Formats: sequence, C-alpha cells, structure tokens
Amino acid sequence: MTTFQTAGPDPLTDGKNLYRRIVDRQLNELTPEALAIDVGQTEPVDWKGDLGDHKLVLLGDHIFMVAILKDHGSLPSLLKFDDAFNYVAGPNDFGISDMTKELHLDMGFCTDGNDLFVQFLHKNGEAPEDWGDGIYRFDQSLNQLDHGVVEPDGGTFVTGTAIVYVPSGQMDSGQDRLQIFSTNNDYTNEQRVGIHTFAADMDLALISGSRRDIVERELDTYFPTGPSWSAEHRLWFVGYTMENYEGELPDNELGPSFLAVFDARWNPVATLSLNNNSPAFRVMTQTADDDVYVVYDEMEKEGDVTASQAKLEHYRIIAPD
Repeated sequence: MTTFQTAGPDPLTDGKNLYRRIVDRQLNELTPEALAIDVGQTEPVDWKGDLGDHKLVLLGDHIFMVAILKDHGSLPSLLKFDDAFNYVAGPNDFGISDMTKELHLDMGFCTDGNDLFVQFLHKNGEAPEDWGDGIYRFDQSLNQLDHGVVEPDGGTFVTGTAIVYVPSGQMDSGQDRLQIFSTNNDYTNEQRVGIHTFAADMDLALISGSRRDIVERELDTYFPTGPSWSAEHRLWFVGYTMENYEGELPDNELGPSFLAVFDARWNPVATLSLNNNSPAFRVMTQTADDDVYVVYDEMEKEGDVTASQAKLEHYRIIAPD
C-alpha cells in the first residue's frame, strides 16, 4: 500500500486529502486510487481542511499515524485506523508545546512490533551541538509509556529524519535498538553537511560509540527520511537528497536523490541515482525478501513547481555467486 496527498497550488493546504493505492510485489495495481482521509470531514476527526506533516506505521491490522493537525496548537497528534483507514481512536495530542524546545515537523515513526516510537528534534539550547532526538514511546492504545532525549556522541541531530527498530542479533546488533538517522551538521553550517546514524537502547538512552558518518558527498546532503534494512541480505538502504549547487540548502530542497546501500557495519556497497537523475525529495524505502521499494516525490517545499508526481521504484537484491 502506498499513500500520497494532493494540494491546490494556492495555498498548498487546499484540499490536502490523503489517497491510497495498493499494488502487488511486481507493482501491478490491485486496487485503484481511493480516498483514505477526506480533510473536509469534521467527524469523527475534525481535519479542518488540512493534513500536515505525518508518518504512518502498519502494525497488525491497524494503521497508526503521527500528524500535525490544524488548531492543535503546536502539539503533534497520534491516531489509529484499521487497515482500510476507518477511524478507531485519537487524535491524542502529546509532546512539548514550547517550539524553542521541540520541533514537530519531519518526524520519525517506527514500531518494534508491540510499541510505537515517535521522534522529533529536541533543542537543549541554541547551539546545534546541544540538539538531540526526543523519542516518545506509546502502546497500541495510544498511551504514552516513556520519553527520552538522545544526543549523538559527535555531530548533531537535525529534523527531516527517521528511526528504525533493529532486534538483537540482526545487523550486527547485540541488543534491541532504535537506529536513528539525521544530517550530521545543521543545514546552515559552513562545514559540509552529510548524513550520520546513531542508536538508542530500548530505555531511550544513547548506545555509546554507535555513531557513524555514512554519507559524505561533494555537496550538502539531507533528509534521510525512510531507511530500511534487509535481515536476509544484511544490507541497509538509505535514501537521501543532495543540493544542486553549493550553498543552495536550505532555501531549496528539491535536488538529485539517491539510494545508498551499506553492509551491516556501514561499509558502502553501492549508490544508485533515482528518478532518472531528475530532482526528487523525501526518499523512503521498504525491503521485503529480495525486493527493495523506493518512493519519493518532486514537490518543492514552497510549491514552486508546476507539476509534481509521487513515484515508486522497484529494485531486486541479487546475491553474488
């Protein structure tokens, strides 16, 4: 199942409904495009005509959503649907309302198969070296169980990122962990902005020594929003975008985008260009057996492009002889 939004050009929040499409493993359509969330509805959820930044997790027969909703102050919300997007529970607001402490856009969201984990940029001060990853833990009834702030041992944590659960014994992990992805410098830093990863334990505390710089290119790179891993092939897949020219970031976010492949110890294996080398953004990945699926879109944050498509690419892992 893939989801996407549409919006009118002026303003971008007009009619921002959520649609879904279901395809098989070969990308053959199983069900046509259908409306998943009508933002014009007021019951049982009053969407107030808009659905802001959000992420989804499928767990069992339910879809969980963390989202920015209108008229909920500065707080994010957690919602629960069945697997056909019929309402079940929420929205439950949570988090820190002081936006100088916690920023909720571009959140991360994952599950360990039982609980849900949401992450945001947490600022312990103005200096980027004081920024960390604020992680919230919820049960499937949307009750908050825990909250912690994880700061990497080197670099910083910046919004536009992802969190992935890795069980003990997989990807060279000796313990259950939450693998966190972010740029390694803030977007206005004069140093080259790359992408790093670090890990938290299940008590939401940093695993010391876990940080690795994994992407360093000739220009600034950013937005590793949807990494995934293949337990069968012991490979990580990280999508990201690179600026078009020196100094462009953060004014423009649409640029050449890539799929980077790493082994279990973060040694680079391959880097693939996406969208036929045309600009893209918000690259997310999912692995299943030998298959890797990559989705992205072509929308600039200011909506300056005259046309934008959401696209899905399919790759297959072929083990060497």
